[in-house]
Amino acid sequence: MLTEEDLRNKISTTIPDIYNVIVTDLSYGCGQSFDVVVVSNIFQGKNKLQRSRLVNGALKEEIQTIHAFSCKCYTEDEWAKIVI
Repeated sequence: MLTEEDLRNKISTTIPDIYNVIVTDLSYGCGQSFDVVVVSNIFQGKNKLQRSRLVNGALKEEIQTIHAFSCKCYTEDEWAKIVI
């Protein structure tokens, strides 16, 4: 079973220039549904699809074992405007 920490660690070690990673288990601890927010300047100049592909590629094996996965990707500047 995957945990929030498992996904957070994998993203942090796979995607460069990580500013923040927020992982929420929406399945109440069952490890079957996750919402992920990734903040990294590696997303600069990339569209939503390209950003998602980076994260999905980093979590390829993990995503195959869960039921639902949603990911939002931001640069540091975009994130700063959201969490004012």
